[in-house]
Amino acid sequence: MKANNELLIDDSSSFHKIITETSIEVKDVTVSFKSKGKGTFTAVKDIDLTIKKGEIVSIIGHSGCGKSTLMNTISGMVAPSSGEVIANGKTVKGPGPDRGIVFQNYSLLPWLTVYKNVFEAVDSVLPHLSKAEKIELVEKNLNMVNLWSHKDKLPSQLSGGMKQRVAIARAFAINPSILLLDEPFGALDALTKGSMHIELLKLWNLDNRNKTIVMVTHDIEEAIFLSDRVVVMNNGPAATIKEIVDIPLARPRNKKDIIHLPQYIEVHDRLLNLLFDKFSIEDL
Repeated sequence: MKANNELLIDDSSSFHKIITETSIEVKDVTVSFKSKGKGTFTAVKDIDLTIKKGEIVSIIGHSGCGKSTLMNTISGMVAPSSGEVIANGKTVKGPGPDRGIVFQNYSLLPWLTVYKNVFEAVDSVLPHLSKAEKIELVEKNLNMVNLWSHKDKLPSQLSGGMKQRVAIARAFAINPSILLLDEPFGALDALTKGSMHIELLKLWNLDNRNKTIVMVTHDIEEAIFLSDRVVVMNNGPAATIKEIVDIPLARPRNKKDIIHLPQYIEVHDRLLNLLFDKFSIEDL
């Protein structure tokens, strides 16, 4: 690392070969739910989205626009009513170890220590490994998020940021090729959130950018800093993709520097306009 908020990355041609491979394909996906007395509610409709291997893609939009529904369809926790999702060349039929998930509420087991929360995931997903190999994986990933010294603590003894780091270490420890983040930093203060952004990018780079990351967020600045592309959703119900915006900022990115760049200002304004163009001063 060069500084606290800047990463040194080998931007070699091998990465450009990797990113030409398709990681996720969402093909004409519609998700509807039956509700008692209210007929059928359609959350998202006719979604087409292709994500390349090694990309970081954020999904943004107003509350109720189907962001989490789309994420859960990719994860396999929600089945599409029509269309299909393909991950790593296979049709998604349900959750799988190739797709790790991190939620906003951490989803840690409160009766297990930090170490055991990660070990249980590794033991469940990678049963073919020896115990020594599992222990090595847990130690490696807890060290990567600077939590090895806290390994014997229970989740109740951790701050929000530390809990989120455990959740991320657990997701990376099972080595999924796709990491799905559903508003993982939404409950954190600005300083902790900034630190978590750096931790996430450090892990992504340590994996040589082989991991595909899809993140749901309400935070435009977070989406710009982390992402290669940002998917903007229309309002629901029956939400669709309004526009996909490329982030034309070279990596590594320094938060203090990029906010002054014309490219940053332009893409920030574009995303704001896409989110709020339905409102006017007369609506306030």
